[in-house]
Amino acid sequence: MNYSRAVGVARFILVILIIAFFMTLALSGYTNWNIGGVFEKGSVTLGLDLQGGSIITFQAIPPEGSSVTGDGMKSVESAMRTRLDNAGLTEASVYIVGNDMVTIEIPGDSDPNEAVKQFGAMGKLTFRAYNSSTEKYDKVILTGDDVAKATAVIDNVSGQYLVSLTFTTTGAEKFYQATLTASKAAANSEANRIAIYMDENLLSNPSVKDPIEGGQAVISTESGMEYEYAKMLAGNINSGALKYTLEEASIRTVGPTLGEKSLTTSIKAGAVGIALVIIFMIAVYRVPGVMASIALAAYMALFMLVLVMSKANLTLPGIAGIILSIGMAVDANVVIFERMKEELRGGKSAKAAIKSGYKKAFTAIFDSNITTLIAAGVLYFIGAGTIRGFAVTLAFGVIISFFTALVVTRILLNLGCDMGLNKISLYGVSEGRVD
Repeated sequence: MNYSRAVGVARFILVILIIAFFMTLALSGYTNWNIGGVFEKGSVTLGLDLQGGSIITFQAIPPEGSSVTGDGMKSVESAMRTRLDNAGLTEASVYIVGNDMVTIEIPGDSDPNEAVKQFGAMGKLTFRAYNSSTEKYDKVILTGDDVAKATAVIDNVSGQYLVSLTFTTTGAEKFYQATLTASKAAANSEANRIAIYMDENLLSNPSVKDPIEGGQAVISTESGMEYEYAKMLAGNINSGALKYTLEEASIRTVGPTLGEKSLTTSIKAGAVGIALVIIFMIAVYRVPGVMASIALAAYMALFMLVLVMSKANLTLPGIAGIILSIGMAVDANVVIFERMKEELRGGKSAKAAIKSGYKKAFTAIFDSNITTLIAAGVLYFIGAGTIRGFAVTLAFGVIISFFTALVVTRILLNLGCDMGLNKISLYGVSEGRVD
């Protein structure tokens, strides 16, 4: 074995070891890095359809003489999301149904009636002043009824995001008196602040520089707000000002047994599908098929790590998205390998055919992946519930498969050439087909 071939073999073994490391990390986890194995309980957040739980739909009932609005329902959705997060139910999902209903899905919940009591009542928004005798913010100076509107805006001067508040006529006077008192206190002291609470959860605690008249105010921070935080804060303030009554429209319970059976069946189906794909790739493309199969192992290892680290909800449609993205990864390899065959038939060497095949196939693969990502984005932002789970796993899968097809498989193919695998028959092209 000459030196260059020995180096190729050593590099190929190194790549295999790296892939094996990531696969082991994905399956077994690593405690020091706070990464759990993908099959360890709690490492992957299972959706409602896989572990069972409750699906509760509420209908918004507006006050007499008014109607439910789109902005109002978005505020209801935001308030529900906040309440679920504060209750530690970050894996739960909430989405609007129709024009006047909102649904929450709580995986693992065994008492839907208790959830109705907990989430059926809208949160109470209060603005509070500091009470020096109790050393708490327990002096309620305004309520959500005193707020007409809260909006996330950008300051044209500083470029920072703010929350703009508009008060009702009575709220404006109450707010002026409160800011007049707070502005006289020592700067940045507790008494110099007005705290905003949703139920007993602190949302914001801004300081007051001067008395504020006119019913308009802004909430800002010295370091500036992220847009998502400003939008969330404005949504929570709006939700506290809602007068909608939420009435239980329906309760459904999904049993975990059905989810366990479905998960087992889906995993088996995915394993069979992957095995058939590997057999097909090796039978048709020989050495490139072997390299693509190894890259597929890298894809699965990376995808499992992403699932564990992102804490994305895994649903049955999400599993379908994973399997679909595996097919897309192989599809990209098929396009590349066919281009390589054309170059080999034209008389090019294996290494030159690999370079040319990737160059010619890149545009088609890139466009295909971009359009799929656009579709996944539309499904995520417009869809709800398990549809979002499908969109998330599909998007993750597309990005990872794009990387493994264009980077990992290419590295392996070039290392194959370095190891002496240069005969065109090893690439699925017979000697008699060369022009």
